[in-house]
Amino acid sequence: MVTRGDAEWSIYQGLRSLPRRPYLVAMWIVCGELRTLYAPWNNDEKLLELMAATMDLVREAAISGESPELARRALDLGRAWKPVLRAADRLGSGISGGLLNAWGTFALLAQEIGGLARRYAAASWVADAATERWRDLSEPGPILVSVEMEEEVVESSPMGQTLARFERILSGVSGQVSPEWDPARIRAAILGQPSEDEPS
Repeated sequence: MVTRGDAEWSIYQGLRSLPRRPYLVAMWIVCGELRTLYAPWNNDEKLLELMAATMDLVREAAISGESPELARRALDLGRAWKPVLRAADRLGSGISGGLLNAWGTFALLAQEIGGLARRYAAASWVADAATERWRDLSEPGPILVSVEMEEEVVESSPMGQTLARFERILSGVSGQVSPEWDPARIRAAILGQPSEDEPS
C-alpha cells in the first residue's frame, strides 16, 4: 500500500536527488504537466504569459546551463510572480490550495534561477500541486492533513495516475546520460508525445 504522504515524499526526494541540469529538465516537464492539470483555471492572460516565460527560461537553463544573463531574466520573472501569488493567497480569493501550489512551483523555479530562492525550493510544491488537483473540496469539515497523508493512493484514480506519471518522468530523466539536455526532446522520449512548449 502506498500512502499519499509516501508518494509525495518520493516525488520530492526524487527531484532533490537529481543533479542541477536534470532537475531543471524534470521541472520543465512537470511544470508542463501542472499547467495541463490546472488548464481550466489558468485563463488570465498575464498568468499565461508568466507561465510561458518561466517554461522558456527553465528550458534555456536546462539546455545551455545557468548564466548571469539568465539569472537577471529569472530575477525579473521571479519578482513578476510575487504580486500574482500575493493576490491569490488572500482570504476570499477563491483560489484553491492546489492551484496556488502549481503557480508557486512556477514562481519558485524562476526565483531559484534568479537567486531569490534556494536551489530545489520549487520541488517542495510539486507533489502538493499534483495531489491537491484531485481533492474534493465539497466535502464538509476541516481538512486533517495527518489523516489525509495516510490515505491509500488508488493506482487507477486520477490522483494515482498523476503521481505515477510524475514518477515515470523522474525515472526517465534520472536515466538520461546524454550530454544534450533539451527538455522537449527528453519529454517526448519519456512520455512518447511532444509538448505544446516544443518549438516548431
